[in-house]
Amino acid sequence: MPRVFVTVSIPREHLSPLDGLAEIVMPDNGVKAAPRAQVLEQIGDCEAVLSQGELRVDAELLDAAKSLKFVANAAMGIDNLDLAELRRRGIAASNTPAAFAESTADHTLGLMLALARRIAEGDRFVRTGDWARRGMEPLRWEGTLLGGKTLGIIGYGRIAQMVETRARAFGMEVVHTKATPHEHPGYRSLDSLLAESDAVVVLVPLTPDTRRLIDAERLAKMKRGAFFLNVARGKVMDEAAVVESLRSGHLAGAAFDVYEEEPVVNEALFAMENVILTPHIGGATKEQRRRGRLEAAGEIARFLKGEERWFPVG
Repeated sequence: MPRVFVTVSIPREHLSPLDGLAEIVMPDNGVKAAPRAQVLEQIGDCEAVLSQGELRVDAELLDAAKSLKFVANAAMGIDNLDLAELRRRGIAASNTPAAFAESTADHTLGLMLALARRIAEGDRFVRTGDWARRGMEPLRWEGTLLGGKTLGIIGYGRIAQMVETRARAFGMEVVHTKATPHEHPGYRSLDSLLAESDAVVVLVPLTPDTRRLIDAERLAKMKRGAFFLNVARGKVMDEAAVVESLRSGHLAGAAFDVYEEEPVVNEALFAMENVILTPHIGGATKEQRRRGRLEAAGEIARFLKGEERWFPVG
C-alpha cells in the first residue's frame, strides 16, 4: 500500500478520502508542523506528501524523497513548490484554490476594523491597567469610520471579491486593480488606486511580477493617512519600506498576516501601536482547514487511482 506523509498531526477524518488507499505517516508533534529534518528523514519511501503549504518542496527534499510522485498543498498558494524541479522529475502537484477564500476574506475585514477602531491598541490599554490608572480619555480613542471610505484591492480573485462584498456591507466604496485591465467600473490602474484609496489591501499571489510590488515608490503614491494591509504573501511588499512609511507618518497604520521572512518580523513593528500583526492565520478556521485537507487528500486519492485531478498545478 502506498505511503502518504502528512506534515502536521491532524484528525484522521480530514484524510478520509485515503481510507483503504494509503498508509498515513503522520508525525506526532502537537500543533507544530514536522521540522524539515524530520521530513527529510521520514519521507524517503512515501509516494505522496500533504502539507499546509509550509513545506518547501525543492531539490533537497526531492533528493530525499526517492519514491515521491505527488505533492498536495492544503493551501491556496503554491510559492513553496519548485514547479520547474517537480516538472523535471515528473512529479505531479495540486493545491486547494478555493478552500480558504472565505476565511481569508473574514480575516481581512477583521484586520481593517481592528486598525480603523484601534481595537488591539485598546485591548492592550485595558490589560496593562492603563485605563484604570488614567481614567476616561474620550478624545484619545477616536478611530476611523469605514463607511464612506474607499478600499483599494490589489488583485481581483476569489478572496478579493469576497472582501469587496464584505466591505460594501460597511458602506465602503471599493476599487480594484488586476494584471489585465477590464471594463468593470471598479477597475483602476495601480497608481490610480493607490492615490484614491483610504485603505489598500494586497491580495495577489507571489510571482516574479508581484515580488516587492509595494515598495517605497508605490507607498509614496498612497494618500497620506491611509491604511495598508497585506494578507497575500510577505514578499509582495518591501517590509522595510513599509516600516519607514509608518515612521514618517505617511501611513496612518498597517496590518500584516504575512511577512517577508516569516516567521521573522521586522522588530520595529513591535513598538508601533498603529500596527496589527497576526501569524499567517488568514485561512485558519476549523471549517475551512477541514475542507482544505479533505480536498488535498481527495487529490492524492484521485492520483493514486489514476483519475483526473481537480486542482492540478504546474
